[in-house]
Amino acid sequence: MARRHSMYSKKRKINYGRIIVLLAVLAALVVAVYSFFSTQDYQEKIDEVMSSQILKISGSINSVSFVDPTVYSNEGIRYTSQHEKIKKLNSFDGTLSRDLDNVGVAKLLLENLADADEATKVKELSKKDDGYYWLDVSVVVENSFLIFENEDEYNFDLYYDIEEEKVYVKEKYHNEFSTKNNNLDLQGYEADEEFVKLIKELAEQQ
Repeated sequence: MARRHSMYSKKRKINYGRIIVLLAVLAALVVAVYSFFSTQDYQEKIDEVMSSQILKISGSINSVSFVDPTVYSNEGIRYTSQHEKIKKLNSFDGTLSRDLDNVGVAKLLLENLADADEATKVKELSKKDDGYYWLDVSVVVENSFLIFENEDEYNFDLYYDIEEEKVYVKEKYHNEFSTKNNNLDLQGYEADEEFVKLIKELAEQQ
């Protein structure tokens, strides 16, 4: 009698973990591309960043006589902040315990601006001897997406008109070295009593 051979079908085990990682990478790339090409109001971007998990805040406050937010390029190297008569008044670093009070003030200034009322929009600000405070703030936030954890850094430049008590920022947020900034107006906002008090406090703590 002929022996019957059992027939076995081969099965390949699907590695779901690898598929999930691949899908997560693709989703992250989509989000990154969307973020790169999308534009957002500067004030809205500040509000979004200040509502995130903040890891570090650092920066400086200076007085200037003329605000020049242009992004320049020389032999492939981009640079900005070519303001006139820059006088350094104060700086702060969130990693230093002695600077934590100033870091807190800078954080409050950004949060205040996120809720400020719009004022006039201008092409440029007129020259005034020591007429502006330039607040340059870097904010590092935690960026978690699915199983990935990353850090994103945002740079904000605020120009405060001391006489008029108005604060100006670019109308849209782009990377600080993007030449798209050169086509933007400066959007003004009304500085309330708290903002005026805080920015003077930060500028005068030398």
